[in-house]
Amino acid sequence: MYIRQSDLFWGLNQNVVNQVMAIAEREAFAEGEILFRSGDAARYLFILAQGEVKITIAETGKQVYTGNRVGEAFGWSSLIDHSHYGGDAICATPVVVLKLDRGRLLKLLDGDMESGYLFFKHLSRALGGRLMQAYQQMAEANTDRFEKCDV
Repeated sequence: MYIRQSDLFWGLNQNVVNQVMAIAEREAFAEGEILFRSGDAARYLFILAQGEVKITIAETGKQVYTGNRVGEAFGWSSLIDHSHYGGDAICATPVVVLKLDRGRLLKLLDGDMESGYLFFKHLSRALGGRLMQAYQQMAEANTDRFEKCDV
């Protein structure tokens, strides 16, 4: 069900969506648990079913993203030829996710080129949106820093 709520799967062939739902593993985590750490092997894409996940930069602990919408995807490093996750995913509340094994998901998408194309088109749109959010946060942080300086 949560797969259907994820923007990544909109418009895909229903048979492919059903197969994705069949390989999804539902897993629950307590507040404070770590889903993955920077440097861990990027083996899964996660779809949020319940709760809130904070994505942070490991070296600084700075939060760069909050996932709190049902159907939201994270852990996308697993799908863009990164062998390791680039940040930490920490449960800010009790969390339920659907875990999709990278190899199995890519095999399904390879089997239906139109669905694979749509999936990666949706993924690139989501990543572009997150990149723009990051740019905005950096711009706001720099503005705050300059406003506090006496010149």
